[in-house]
Amino acid sequence: MNKKLTALALLLTLSLSASAFALDALSIVTGGAVSDTNAASADVAVTAKSDDPALPYEPQADADACAVRAEEIGKLLDDWSALKTDEAAQRFGVSEEAVTRRIETLTNLKNAYPAVINALSRKTQVDAELAKQKSDTSSPELSLTIKPPYPLEFYDAYIDQLADLRAQLDDAQSDIDRAAVYAESVKDLIKDREAAWRLARDRYAKERTPATTWELTGASYQLEIARAQSTAARLVQENAAATLAARKLKIERQGSVQAYIRDNLDLEEKSFEAQVSELAASVKKLEASRTELNRKFKRALDDFEAAQLKYAAAKEDARPGALLERDMREAERERLRLELDHLQGNLIVLAARRRIWTLRYDLARGAADVSKIPDTVKELTAEALKLEEELSDSQKDLLALQGRYSMVQKLIDATEPGDAKLASLRKIRTALQASIDSCLAYVSHLFSMGAQERAFIAELQATYKTVSIWDKARAWWTSKGTALLNTELWQSGGYAVRLKEFLIALALIVLGTWGAKRGIAMLVWLASKRFTIDETSRRSLNRLLFYVAGIAIFLGALHIVGIPLTAFAFLGGAVAIAIGFGTQNLFKNLMSGILLTLKRPFRLGNVIEVGGVSGTVADIGVSSTLVRTFDEKEVVIPNSELLEKQLVNWSLSDALLRCEINVGVEYGTPAKLVRETLLEIVASDPRILRTPEPWVCFADFGASSLDFILYFWINQRLAKGPRVRSEMREKIQETFAEKGIAMAYPHMDVNLFHPAPVPKPERRDDDRSLTV
Repeated sequence: MNKKLTALALLLTLSLSASAFALDALSIVTGGAVSDTNAASADVAVTAKSDDPALPYEPQADADACAVRAEEIGKLLDDWSALKTDEAAQRFGVSEEAVTRRIETLTNLKNAYPAVINALSRKTQVDAELAKQKSDTSSPELSLTIKPPYPLEFYDAYIDQLADLRAQLDDAQSDIDRAAVYAESVKDLIKDREAAWRLARDRYAKERTPATTWELTGASYQLEIARAQSTAARLVQENAAATLAARKLKIERQGSVQAYIRDNLDLEEKSFEAQVSELAASVKKLEASRTELNRKFKRALDDFEAAQLKYAAAKEDARPGALLERDMREAERERLRLELDHLQGNLIVLAARRRIWTLRYDLARGAADVSKIPDTVKELTAEALKLEEELSDSQKDLLALQGRYSMVQKLIDATEPGDAKLASLRKIRTALQASIDSCLAYVSHLFSMGAQERAFIAELQATYKTVSIWDKARAWWTSKGTALLNTELWQSGGYAVRLKEFLIALALIVLGTWGAKRGIAMLVWLASKRFTIDETSRRSLNRLLFYVAGIAIFLGALHIVGIPLTAFAFLGGAVAIAIGFGTQNLFKNLMSGILLTLKRPFRLGNVIEVGGVSGTVADIGVSSTLVRTFDEKEVVIPNSELLEKQLVNWSLSDALLRCEINVGVEYGTPAKLVRETLLEIVASDPRILRTPEPWVCFADFGASSLDFILYFWINQRLAKGPRVRSEMREKIQETFAEKGIAMAYPHMDVNLFHPAPVPKPERRDDDRSLTV
């Protein structure tokens, strides 16, 4: 009744004359000056006189002040709600939408203050809880309801409580983050609305019209809303921070209780076996229920297929009932399917729980290899991730079931009590509720198992910190090294080569080659001690055995890496072509080397001459022979040339080498003196053999000298021919100089004759000789 009177009074005011409009426009817009009883609400946005600009209200973090302000805004909103939108819009020169927006603004403003009041009330509770946690100095172990030793199930239940506390801690941290983001956005909003209010205030100060009054009042309301939201956001931040601190203290206390329970677990052998037996009994119970569930599920499948066929064959008037029956059968089928899936999931959860219990028991009695903790942690982490995925899928199923349940419940509420389809809808609701209950129980088991795995992972990591560095390195090599060695390098033709086999094969080749060289050398040395084997035969035997060993090592390496010889079958044609075209010379030299080894036309140390190259055989290879010339040059001669060209072996039958030195002396030197002198020189050198006997040959009367040739023999194993000949020439020069024997050199006598002149026949020219 009061609202109607207020509206009537406002309309009467609007119908007054222009002089009546001299009334303060701001009071009219805000609903004031309507009656004496509403005078208080008329100035809700004004803190100065009615002819001054409206100043925004500044919200305070005080519950009573906020309650009073919310009540004032509520009364003002009631006055605005009593106005007719079209008449108010026409009177103040604004659109009806602007009037509607003003009412929405007042509604938002009214709702902003309860948020501040609730935050203040929450702050009182949170501060009290934080103070309680800080002041609590009692021992947290006293809160336990049973005395040690504690069963494993009790420890698991306590871990579930801690997991719930940690989830609350994460929620508090998320609340802080969200509140911080919201507070920043509200700060930006306040800046924008303060700017808008200052602009409206300046316009109102320049020209006080209903339009500027309307704009200023609206800007004031908007700024007040932003400030109230900022106050609420600040309080929410403080509450979240206090909640986080309180929960951290609580988790810290509960964490010490967890450690106390873990250190006092009942892990005696008999007790542990009893607890595991109870767990096994739960597994058997679930396994026993599987058969019945499978039978029911099969029957539900048959019922659903029958209902589907019935729906397909139903007439038009009977199709709604058939459709409802089909949906009921489908809900029952899905319920049983979910229960079967959850049964299997619960079996997996129980198996994981038993594994954790067993690992904890083994750690407690020292039967577990602590160096393998990283592998166990890795496996448990992977299992925890799978549980999280399964938990996420189950939560999605739960949301879908709850949505379907809500829809069916709405259909039930909308159905008349006597309707025939009500019973079917209720059966569908019952099936959905059973599915929801099964999902909730399964989600609870998954959440609990995830918390226990995370807690056990933390325990394992703490235990691993006490492991020595050596054990950690050994464990790392056992896990990482094995995986690295099993890395597949390549695969082809049905076989694969892995790093481990490859390294073993490589080591076999390297070490086998090294060992074969030394082993064969030792074997040949022993054989040479027992049997007479020359150097050439020894080297040939050494090389032959080494090639045989190399082939054996190569085949062994292929066997280790798992490559069959058939993998090289496709190379047969390619090798034949390569031999025929590209490697015919190599193949020819290889065959020549084999023939040289068999025929043995020369041996190591023999002095040979072939193709204009003379020297000592230094090495006989498979494809070539190394000859060291007398001037210490090493010449590699292909073996094919040694067979194809004329070969002179100066030391094939024995090690004797005949040397010769050509000597020329001047005419007039006694030949006997020269021969005796040369033989004396030869006799003074111990490297020259006495048998065969050295001798001097008077070779010829040369053009400028008497030519002699000195022949002598040396043992090539003891002396080198070029060196001996060089030293002999030096001695010959020294000895000839001492005995006055002149060495001849090529020269020519030239005689020039001048004929006597005719008029003076008595004149005779002397002979002139010119020696060149």
